[in-house]
Amino acid sequence: MSFATDLYALMLGDSSINAFITGAINYENLPDNFDLSKKWIVYHYRKSSQTDCLTIKNAYTTYELTVIPITQNTLDLVTITDDLIDYLNGKEQGSIVDVTFTGDGHSFDQEKNIYMNTLTFDVISE
Repeated sequence: MSFATDLYALMLGDSSINAFITGAINYENLPDNFDLSKKWIVYHYRKSSQTDCLTIKNAYTTYELTVIPITQNTLDLVTITDDLIDYLNGKEQGSIVDVTFTGDGHSFDQEKNIYMNTLTFDVISE
């Protein structure tokens, strides 16, 4: 399996988060004209480094995962942020051997009246 497939399974793997999200969990982009009254998660990643170990080339790869919950109020934003961090931190899935929370950044879109939190994680994959 590919890293993207393992990450997709990981992102959709928690039933309580899925139940809380009334829109969807999307890779890279939200649908055009997405429903602002629903709760969404959008995520994307980038490869940040490759590590060799002794005679093994590409022993593991580190990715930077960005996960952005989008909600209509700060209480829901805090709830889903805490749930995502608790769920993803230390998680394994397929070739993914570790996920580590590294930071976040809250924002508010006044035009759309939605709150977002940009969460970042380091993900180590074999």
